[in-house]
Amino acid sequence: MKSIFNKIQQTAKKAVINSRVNFSGNALGKKVSLSSNDSENINKITNLMVDVIRRQRRLWRKEINDWQAARYAFYQAEIPRFYQMQEVYDDIMLDGHLTAVTEDRTLRTTNKDFAFAINGIKDDKLTEYIKDQEWFDVVLEQAHMSTYRGETFIWIKDFLKGQINEVETIDRGLIIPGQKILLSDINGNSGLDISEVDDVLLYANFYSNIGILEKAAVYTILKRHSWGSWDEFEELFGVPIRIAKIASQSETVKNEVAGWLEEMGSAPYGVFPIGTEVEIKENSKTDSFNVFYMKIQALDKELSKLILHQTMTTENGSSRSQGEVHENTLGEVISSDRKKMLSFLNKRVVPAMRKLGYKIPDNAKIIIEKTIVAKDQIDIDGQLMSNGYVLKQSYIEKIYGVEIERMPSENFTKETLNSGKA
Repeated sequence: MKSIFNKIQQTAKKAVINSRVNFSGNALGKKVSLSSNDSENINKITNLMVDVIRRQRRLWRKEINDWQAARYAFYQAEIPRFYQMQEVYDDIMLDGHLTAVTEDRTLRTTNKDFAFAINGIKDDKLTEYIKDQEWFDVVLEQAHMSTYRGETFIWIKDFLKGQINEVETIDRGLIIPGQKILLSDINGNSGLDISEVDDVLLYANFYSNIGILEKAAVYTILKRHSWGSWDEFEELFGVPIRIAKIASQSETVKNEVAGWLEEMGSAPYGVFPIGTEVEIKENSKTDSFNVFYMKIQALDKELSKLILHQTMTTENGSSRSQGEVHENTLGEVISSDRKKMLSFLNKRVVPAMRKLGYKIPDNAKIIIEKTIVAKDQIDIDGQLMSNGYVLKQSYIEKIYGVEIERMPSENFTKETLNSGKA
């Protein structure tokens, strides 16, 4: 593993053309290969088995004790560990509501037109470096994921001089929290200091070292318990219980009638011998399911508050005014995320691009293009024109996406504009 990282550091310093470095596996420092001659070599076989096991993702369901153990591992003083918490995060992100609210916040932050600008004016040539580039979209998404999952290193995996081809997120489980050190093995004690690698490794941390999912995990695990309890409740009380009363004490007859009841399934009829009474008992407490339903709803609201700081953009609002307040609250959250994103892009990504051969002037930076609402812009432009200002043909064509054959004469009056005659 150290040799791999040394190669990365050398690549970062020299910015070699057509450089490629590969991360793979948990036992890079002790690669193991077997042949037919090694069938009796217990040591090599054991090493291979251990490495394979360590690479496997643990898919069993996480509980509160797993979350507590992961927090203990993360916050321990000597050598903190992150992989246990990342496994908890992988598990809780299977929740549909949590996925929806996190993607909502991410999309509102990243689904914008990012562009290069010099002195506040967009530069189309520089913007081509990032416009419609897959690597840049991955950088935006994975950088914002640090809000939820904590410290993130994005590795520029493949590049030419002045051209990034592919990026990849380093397994967060290999990160020693707060120290910018990557472990060669999730269970190892040695790693590589990458705090000074600023060209092929991009560091992102939008919330905290551990991420906001630390708080979301408890709600998600409790919600899963309620779903399981509701499922058991449905099995016990959702379907009416059918009881057959027979006069015979024969075990053969009892088993035969029991088989008939089972074979009935959802059918509304059955054929039984004379003397058999079938009684159907329905659950009289029709609102008992609310115990689970209300708890699940409450936990969903807590998740919405935690991630989006409000609930009405994901739930039905009670009034328009309250909905606007909640929308404004979410707007403040997204505005803060966009500021963090621009700071990350201009302090991490742009300097790295320069070191990798992109010809980017020192006074150039990435901005978010303003979204123009045509209706609002028409009102603004109409007010300007009514006060005697003259708009350029190129401006009108760019803003409204139309082609103008000729511009109006100077005696074009406000009355003509309002009448719609050009």
